[in-house]
Amino acid sequence: MASIWKIGNANTEPIIETTPTPLKFIPLPATLDVSKPGTIVETAKDQSSYPCRRCLKDSSPGGEIYLVSYNPFLGESPYTGPGPIFVHQRDCMFKLEDEKDVVPDQQRRRKLSVRAYNAEHMMINNGVVDGVDLEAKAGEMFADLDVKYIHVHYAGAGGFAVKIERK
Repeated sequence: MASIWKIGNANTEPIIETTPTPLKFIPLPATLDVSKPGTIVETAKDQSSYPCRRCLKDSSPGGEIYLVSYNPFLGESPYTGPGPIFVHQRDCMFKLEDEKDVVPDQQRRRKLSVRAYNAEHMMINNGVVDGVDLEAKAGEMFADLDVKYIHVHYAGAGGFAVKIERK
């Protein structure tokens, strides 16, 4: 959240308005090496247990999905390291359903671990929120100008979900 100070006249207190920080959700790149040892193909058994990190949609039951190891960090720190994620076997890309939406539905429906990192890729803030509160939590974290990006993980299974940057 950003604060805007409006100057009143000599007889009034300044007015502080809080405006939301514009957020940019960054899914996995369209190309992802699924030929690594350890990558497996699974068939989705239900609607909500196989969240694709490329298009940010859940796999439909019966859909083929890769389970692959992925490191979401672009730099080195003690926090970096790969973890398991799902991606559709078919080509897919991220697009918000409604341009007014800020948080993708896949994240909005889950409990999330939200982790803020600085330019040195060190975690400087974190929290656990319901997905409906992700926009507010991310805005609160980005109020700290040392926060360069946020990683969102699924709180239950713990896998990386999506990266958030300031728009």
